[in-house]
Amino acid sequence: METVIVKLGTSVLSGDGGLNAKFIGSLAEQVKEISEMARVVIVTSGAILTGINALGWRAVPRDLSLTEKQVAAAVGQPILMSHYINAFSSVGLRVAQILITEEDLSIRECHRNFLRTIKALLDLGIVPVINENDAVSVKELLNRPFIRDEVRFGDNDRLSALIAVGIGANRLVLLTDVDGFFVEEKGERRLVREIRPSDEWAKGQASSEGAFGRGGMKSKLEAAFLAASNGVKVHIANGRAENVLLRIMNMEPIGTVVLPQ
Repeated sequence: METVIVKLGTSVLSGDGGLNAKFIGSLAEQVKEISEMARVVIVTSGAILTGINALGWRAVPRDLSLTEKQVAAAVGQPILMSHYINAFSSVGLRVAQILITEEDLSIRECHRNFLRTIKALLDLGIVPVINENDAVSVKELLNRPFIRDEVRFGDNDRLSALIAVGIGANRLVLLTDVDGFFVEEKGERRLVREIRPSDEWAKGQASSEGAFGRGGMKSKLEAAFLAASNGVKVHIANGRAENVLLRIMNMEPIGTVVLPQ
C-alpha cells in the first residue's frame, strides 16, 4: 500500500474570504475512495486565515504582525480542525492533529517521536493532519543557530517534503491554486509536465511568494526537489480541479510531475 503526503496551501483552502469547507469535504471523499490503495497524511495550512475570518479582521496573513498572526492561528486552528473532523467522520474516517515547529524538530528525539507518531496513526487507519504551530512559532526571528539545517522548513511545502522523506512516503502531492509549474517561452506560458531535481534552471523561473505572503512556486519546487532527490514522486497540481487526488492516483496526466532520482 502506498503512503501519500497531501499538502494543502492556504490559497486552496480559502473561499469567499474564509475557509472553503466544501473543498475539505471533497478531499475527505477522495481520501476515503483511495483508502484501499493508499495511506494518506495531510499537511494543512489555513489556521491564520481561518482565525482572521473568525475575528472579523479585514486583512490577509502577510499584512499582520507576528503577534497578530499568532493570535489568528490560535483562534483559527481549532476551527480548521473541526472542519476536518466533521468532513472525515462523515465518510467513516478518523483524523488526528499534530502541530509542529522547527524548534521541536531540532531535538533529535522529538524528531524521531514525531515520525513514529505519524506511522503509528497510519497503522491504525487514522489520517494525520499536520500543521506548523503558528501560535507559538518564531520563524520570523531568523537568527536561530540551534535549528539544524536539515529540519528547517519555514513553510508547509518544505515541511511536507521532510515528512515524505522521513516516513519513506511513495508520493507527495502539493495542491495549489494554479495548474502546475509554468515557464515563459516566446511570450507565452507553457505548463511543464515533467521535471527532475537536476533541472536547477526551473527555480529561476518560479515566483517566490504566494497570494497570502508565503510559499509560491519557488517554495514548491524546492520542496519537490528535496523529496524527489530522496526517491519520492512529487505532483504539483491545482487543488480546485475536480477529483484531483483521485486523478493523480489513477495516473492521469495532471499538473507537473517531479520525477524521483
